Amino acid sequence: MNIKHTASAKVLFGCLNFIFFVVGFMEVVSGFLLLCDSKRILLSRLLASPEGELIEPPFYYLALALLTLGLIVCAVASLGVWATYMPGYVVLTIYFISVLSLLLCECAGGVLAAVWPRCLALGLRSARGGAVGALQAYYAVPEYEDFTAAVDLAQTELECCGMTSARNYDMSVWQLRRLGPRGVAVPLSCCVQTRDASYLSPLPVNQSRCQEIQLDPNSRHAPGCLSKLDDWYQHQYIIFMLALFVVAVFKLTILFSTVFSCIRVKKRRQNIHSLMMKSADVKMNENIYEHRMSNDEPITARYIQPNNFYSPRVRNPTIFQGKPNDMI
Repeated sequence: MNIKHTASAKVLFGCLNFIFFVVGFMEVVSGFLLLCDSKRILLSRLLASPEGELIEPPFYYLALALLTLGLIVCAVASLGVWATYMPGYVVLTIYFISVLSLLLCECAGGVLAAVWPRCLALGLRSARGGAVGALQAYYAVPEYEDFTAAVDLAQTELECCGMTSARNYDMSVWQLRRLGPRGVAVPLSCCVQTRDASYLSPLPVNQSRCQEIQLDPNSRHAPGCLSKLDDWYQHQYIIFMLALFVVAVFKLTILFSTVFSCIRVKKRRQNIHSLMMKSADVKMNENIYEHRMSNDEPITARYIQPNNFYSPRVRNPTIFQGKPNDMI
């Protein structure tokens, strides 16, 4: 029963580590796909203030983090598979510390994802003048091309205009410095686009109606982008937190299985040690008389044989005086 129990524990631990490896591989794939999703990464630029110190959009760093974390998880899972077939306290201890470190890092990432967006989502609100002030100060301004492209992408993909409304552009640097085309009141990305249009080359359905003061919902987007960006980020946030929760629960299972494996290894060593001690005691009890005797001395030299003890010479030593020691 003990051998079957040990074998089943090894199979369970090996299966968990195989699934753990698959999880790490999925994290690598997710990071690669996110890194290739240029629109999603560019749109995340609006989650940080244009005045901030981030060189790249936040989702770019998230993609790199997923790639790195996935590779580390694959390496730790491989270590776990090795520990399954070569059990030992050193390997299991390194594996346990590695999984625990990954779990703590993911918990810290979850706390950061829960707290940071409230301070930053949208991160434009932390800029001077808030989100509207950031739009008016940095849209179409040189050295802020990424922010301009992110705003155009949001207005095209989310079908919105400005942060709260199209009036945000009235007092913007883009209007005051005439950085846009002549006679254009709002960027072309605010207009309803044709099917072949993109945020880099907008093609309005009706450009003249789009630029009129009187709003035409069929030609220009009416709602602001701030609320839609918030909804978009909340959707991304829920997906990220669900995935993080599932991985964290699975890693807790891995940790408990590692502790169980350490206990199993310890019990097995104790059982082997007790069996060795019992076998040694049995051998000592069997050979106790042989240890007390000399190496080459026969047993008849010390003990009187029963047949000789009952011989006539022993019972009547006076009759047989010729050979008194013949029985020895």
